[in-house]
Amino acid sequence: RQHARSTHPPDRALMAASVRGTPLAALTRASTHPRARRSAGHRLGGASSRISRAAPPGADAAAEQKAAHVAEITARRDEMVAGCVSCTMPDEGDRGDFLADVALGGRSVEAKGEGSSLRVLVVGAETGKLAKSLMHRGASHVLVIDHSQAMLDRAAELFDPPSTSGNAPCVRFLRTDVGDVKPYEGPFDAVVFNDTLASERDPAAALRVASCLVRPGSTVVISQRLLDDVVQNPALPSMDVAAMVADLPLEAAGTAAEGKAMDGEGGTAGATSASAARTEDCCGGSCWTFEVPPLYAMRDAVEMRARVVSGFGRGSRQMGVPTANMDPAVLAPQLERMRRGVYFGFARLPDDPDDASWSKCVINVGQRPTFADGDGVTIEVHVMRTMGRDFYGETMECVALGYLRPEMRFAGLRELVGRIMTDIGLARNCLDAESMRGAVDGKNSWSAD
Repeated sequence: RQHARSTHPPDRALMAASVRGTPLAALTRASTHPRARRSAGHRLGGASSRISRAAPPGADAAAEQKAAHVAEITARRDEMVAGCVSCTMPDEGDRGDFLADVALGGRSVEAKGEGSSLRVLVVGAETGKLAKSLMHRGASHVLVIDHSQAMLDRAAELFDPPSTSGNAPCVRFLRTDVGDVKPYEGPFDAVVFNDTLASERDPAAALRVASCLVRPGSTVVISQRLLDDVVQNPALPSMDVAAMVADLPLEAAGTAAEGKAMDGEGGTAGATSASAARTEDCCGGSCWTFEVPPLYAMRDAVEMRARVVSGFGRGSRQMGVPTANMDPAVLAPQLERMRRGVYFGFARLPDDPDDASWSKCVINVGQRPTFADGDGVTIEVHVMRTMGRDFYGETMECVALGYLRPEMRFAGLRELVGRIMTDIGLARNCLDAESMRGAVDGKNSWSAD
C-alpha cells in the first residue's frame, strides 16, 4: 500500500500491489508498464497505404526542448513551495473555494445517486487547497497532477493516505503531464487547469487531451493568475483561448445546452464562446469556464447526400472498421461548416429497400494525419451494423448530430484502433437518446442496430 509520496518506481509499485491484491486505484502513481491499456486516436476509413512510423524531422530536438521546458517549469514550481507559500501563492483558500464552485457548479456525488462517482482532474497541485475544497463540495475522487514532486508532497500533507478500498473517496497525487493521464483514470466530470495552462509547452494540445478525458455535460476550467508571471512557451507570446477551443467539443458555461456551434454559424463562434466563458476570479486573475454539451450535441444538424466513392481500404482490412467514403466534391457547403474531426449521427442508402432505414454511424471529416498519405479532405462513414455488401457508386444520406473531438495524430495502429472503439462506444450511447432518434424520425424509419 503506497502512500501519496511513495518512492517506488511506478512499475515496481504496480507489480507489488498486484501481488498483494491492493486495488490499483489506491496507488498514487500511474503505471508506465508497457502492457498498460492505452487510449488512442481515430481515423475512420480506408487502405493500403502505410501508417507514418518514422520519427518526424526534428523529433530529437523537439524532445530536448520539451525536456528543457519541463525542467524549467519543475524548478520554478519547486521554488514556489520552498519558502513562504502564502507569498508565492496568496489567497489560496479563497481561490480554491472559488474554483471548486465553478468546476462543480453545485453538483455532488450524492446528487448523482447511489453507486455513482464525481471525478475531478486538477492540473497543478499548488497548496492542495483546491483539492480539499472540491472534496468538501461533493467530489468523490480527485486526481492532482504536477511536474513538481515537491509541490505534490506539500499538497499531500493536507490529506490522509488513500484508502486501500479502490472505490473509497480520496485525493491522489501523481507526478506526470496531462498528456500522459490514462483514460482509465476517468472519465472526469471536471478538469481544472490550476494556474498551469499558460506554462504548458503546447497549451492547445493539453486542452485537446483534457477534452478527451471528460464525459458529456462536464466542465473544463482554465484559471490563470497573471500571464506575465508564468513561464510560457517562447513561441506562445499570449494565450489565445478562443483559438484553442475552436475545434474542441466545448462551449461557454451556460450555453452548452444549446449544443456545439460549428464554423460558419455567426463566423466568430469561437471568439464569442471564449469571451463569454471568461470571468475574473476572486484574486484578480482570469478564469475561463467551458462545458461539454450534453450528448456532445451540435446546435444544428449537418445533412449530407453524396455518392459512395472508393477509399483506401484500410478501414476493413487493417482496422476491422469498414467505412464508406462520401464524395467530398459535392459536399463543399457542408465542409465549410464542419471542423476537421469526429462526428456521429445516422446514415442510410435511400435507394436500396434493404438499407433505406436510418442506422447509427460515426463520421470522420479530415485528412488522416496518422497515415503517410494524408492529403485532401475525406468524409468517411462507419455504419454500426453489417451492410453485407459493397455499395460503391450508390447514394448515401448522412445526418451528423454530435461532435466528439478534433482530428488527431496517433503513434500507430494500436492507438488508432483503440480510439476508434472509444469513439464508436460514445456515439452509440449518445444516439440511444430519444432526442437523437427524433432528429431523423420524420425523414424515414431508423434502424436500432
